[in-house]
Amino acid sequence: MMMRTITTAGAALIAALAFVGTADDARAGCHRCGPVTPGYRVRTVNQVSNRTQYRDVQRTHYVQKTRPIYNVTRVRPIVRVHTVTRVHHHTVPVIRNVNVYSVQRLPAQYIHTNSVQNYYHGCGCN
Repeated sequence: MMMRTITTAGAALIAALAFVGTADDARAGCHRCGPVTPGYRVRTVNQVSNRTQYRDVQRTHYVQKTRPIYNVTRVRPIVRVHTVTRVHHHTVPVIRNVNVYSVQRLPAQYIHTNSVQNYYHGCGCN
């Protein structure tokens, strides 16, 4: 940027001399003035370019930290239960009355009875 500014100023100065003329041309109109020196206006422009330069430095700071690691052993008891069903059979009679009717003919039974009857036929005493 700075170089471009200087180059542009130099080109403008050369062009100004070509259009205005040299000291000999200025002397031609006025013989008693000697040569006219060209005028220069010089100014300095401070062009500030702020740059930040970083230089990173790494320093390691070790901090002691404890990480608990839990090792858990889980014991699951397995209980196998075998159920044996023992069936005890008891025979218990259940009485149910059933009426069965039948007629049987039995042989005749003879019953003999005796009785004494006394008959008195007149003896004639009456």
